[in-house]
Amino acid sequence: MKRRKEMPAPPPARKELSDTPIKFCNEISRLFRMQMRQNDTSEGVMSQPGAHLVLSMLAVCDGITQLELVKATHLRPPTVSVILQKMEAEGLVERKSDEHDRRAVRVTLTEAGRALDRKNIEMIRALDSVALCDLSEDEIAALMVILPKIRNNLLQKNVEKGEDKE
Repeated sequence: MKRRKEMPAPPPARKELSDTPIKFCNEISRLFRMQMRQNDTSEGVMSQPGAHLVLSMLAVCDGITQLELVKATHLRPPTVSVILQKMEAEGLVERKSDEHDRRAVRVTLTEAGRALDRKNIEMIRALDSVALCDLSEDEIAALMVILPKIRNNLLQKNVEKGEDKE
């Protein structure tokens, strides 16, 4: 799979869609992902969308089941299944039967998976520094109050529509 290295095209200017905070958040997210792809030399499964999210979730919740991983990442079950198969083939994760419930399979990171996660954290921190370099501590603190509220509003809307029910 060949990755795009050029910067994404900006969204077209449309008078009916004025500049909004969400529009800027979306553009920032696109630019952040593009920068991460430019700095990332990973190949194989890690070039697949969603793989870094799965890796990160396992770094925090190592030993969870595949179903728990689906719920935590909001990815579709087939997507998680394919990512895990490829991660296992590349030596990044191991799957083991649960000792107490043989029907459940627990997913854990290998040392290679943990090393890759540490590398990703370094790249994210470096890119965060670039993105926030001209902001004051007060401006960063204000963003850290406002942005989670926006995220929670969107998550709550999904719950109300029945898209995030367990």
